[in-house]
Amino acid sequence: MKFRSLLAGIALPALFAAASAAEPFMLREGNEWRKIRFDVTKIKEGSILDFSKVLNHHRPAGKYGFLKAVGDHFEFEKLPGVKQRFFGVNLSEVSTIPSKEDAPLLAESIARAGYNSVRLHHYDDYIVKKDDGTTTELDPEKIDRMDFLVKQLRDRGIYVTIDLYCSRVVSDQEIPEIYHPVSFWCYKNAVYIVDSARKNFLAFAKNLLTHKNPYTGLSYAEDPAFCFISVINENRFAEWDPKNAGALGWKWEALYVDWCRKKGISKERQADGGLRLRFIQDFQKQYFGEIRAALRDMGVKVPLTDQNNGVEPILSLTRRNYDYTDMHFYMGHPHFPNNNWRLPSTCEQKSFVELFPGGATGEIFPQRIYGRPYTVTELKWCKPLKARGEGGAIMGGIAGLQDYDALYTFQWAWGGKDYMKEALGGFFCLYGDPITYLSDRMIHLLFMRGDVSPSELKTTLVMPNDAAKLDPEADQLPGLGGEIGLVTQIGNSTSGAGSDFSWRFGSDASEATMLKKFKNSGLGRGLLDRENRHYVSSTGEVELDGRTNTYKVVSPRSEAMVFVNGGKLDGGVMSVENRTPYTTFFASAMDGKNLRESGRILFLHLNNAGHHNMTFTDETMTQMNSYGNLPHLVHHATGSVTLRLGGDGTPKVYALNLKGERIGEVKSEFADGALRFTADTAGINGEAVLAYEIAR
Repeated sequence: MKFRSLLAGIALPALFAAASAAEPFMLREGNEWRKIRFDVTKIKEGSILDFSKVLNHHRPAGKYGFLKAVGDHFEFEKLPGVKQRFFGVNLSEVSTIPSKEDAPLLAESIARAGYNSVRLHHYDDYIVKKDDGTTTELDPEKIDRMDFLVKQLRDRGIYVTIDLYCSRVVSDQEIPEIYHPVSFWCYKNAVYIVDSARKNFLAFAKNLLTHKNPYTGLSYAEDPAFCFISVINENRFAEWDPKNAGALGWKWEALYVDWCRKKGISKERQADGGLRLRFIQDFQKQYFGEIRAALRDMGVKVPLTDQNNGVEPILSLTRRNYDYTDMHFYMGHPHFPNNNWRLPSTCEQKSFVELFPGGATGEIFPQRIYGRPYTVTELKWCKPLKARGEGGAIMGGIAGLQDYDALYTFQWAWGGKDYMKEALGGFFCLYGDPITYLSDRMIHLLFMRGDVSPSELKTTLVMPNDAAKLDPEADQLPGLGGEIGLVTQIGNSTSGAGSDFSWRFGSDASEATMLKKFKNSGLGRGLLDRENRHYVSSTGEVELDGRTNTYKVVSPRSEAMVFVNGGKLDGGVMSVENRTPYTTFFASAMDGKNLRESGRILFLHLNNAGHHNMTFTDETMTQMNSYGNLPHLVHHATGSVTLRLGGDGTPKVYALNLKGERIGEVKSEFADGALRFTADTAGINGEAVLAYEIAR
């Protein structure tokens, strides 16, 4: 009866029409989408987009000796007491072994984009011979190409980091004890607990690290251009299901039972989840100690780490065995409803600002362990996330505030040769996305250059020494750590000593006491207003306001403003009235002066970009069905900008192409020290504009 009453008065054809699928949304050049030329290999030397000169003092990479982990930070042997930071980019698969014709241009392009390090990733299956049933011997031609790339990077002051296992596909006969074919995940598990897998891993590592690079005369182990090394990429402990052969659950169970026997633990107590966590803690310490010793015997001197993903509390204890802590972090990571890594793909079209403090905040900030350097070797706001222009402002600001040690964008390129020309790229490839390419400049300036000051206040999440004291049901660290990460430095430790604020993991009473102390004590210029989602750093330089869904960074040399919707924001020098959702504005002094006095300012205006014929199910752009084709298209966005400038001379505003070349002067007004102009991605002469140079 209720259903029939709802239908009353509605014509059936109209009802069926309303229920039909929405019209596909396709990007086409026109009023809303403007074309832009983008080729990462064409940055003009000496232009405001050429960031390579900041690397000169380290040419060649390694000139100051090997990197060391000293307390919370990295130092070079020959520069004791000088904290070192890295801002890098990933190269994956075929792009790790470019031709000798392409390698110099690739390295130079990476340098001009402002990166001082490269992570060679998913390279291991591409540099080995695959004959006689083994995969540990290096292919002479392929490793020669990697060696040549390392030399090109080294000469330009670009350091190298690697994982010793990513995705090398072993043969059936190399690990006979387990089922075949051996998946990546099974291999990662097997290295822990299967003798033949451990020997296989170490054989490959030795062949790679001890072979001589003919272009440097050094092995990788001897070369201080290699800054730090991760043992295995994204290796997680097995699920403890004896029926799950792929995860080697049966092997883990046997090891656990044997551990219990040696400890005198009765069979009745073996179901205790806390005991299982203590076993993992003991096992990981022994395992990594053996791996570390083997690598040191090969001559490896640089800091080592492992387990670079995962948020389970046990990891905050096992990671204490490493020289530094590494994590991975993504916003808008694609999902595939039908076939893995095949279109269609879906992505949650939400800004970090909208989601904060939910979702991702607990995944990265509280994972940092005090007393060790902290790196993020995979960092990405993924295409086609509308809000991805915010990524540089958000992570550049937070990493500076937190005083992190390294960030690495994922990634420059995956495979093929498209990364050496104007091309589409993929979900992650920087060479196919002008938004990420320019957003990364904010990370360089806010974090790498040090424009955002570290908080002088520290908050500690106190973890137990004994994993058995963890709640076996707890699957992550508290999200409160993410919220605090916008106010003070945040990390975990087994002691709260030396911290301004601390609370014990798993204790509601301790958390409440700490929050009361936050409220009643001085936070500098900081604010933690959880009810209104309003957070201001203790330095006063970083602010996220959930009431307006905005985020801003205001430092002496750089200012950034992120909008989820339209609206107005004021900074110290810059004010913006934004008219287009999901837009980021950024201004930075490029002449060594503060922003107010600068005579050369880089200004970025980032919204969204895609490709001609890129197709989505509807205008929400939540499900992508086709990647489209060239040219690149930029979404039309506008905003009114005011810069309150001191100093001498009348500034002029020049629109830039993505080579860094001036393509025309933009109409502006300058009166009483205030420069006013309209940032408009529609651009000049049919060319969209995302970047400007302001000069006087």
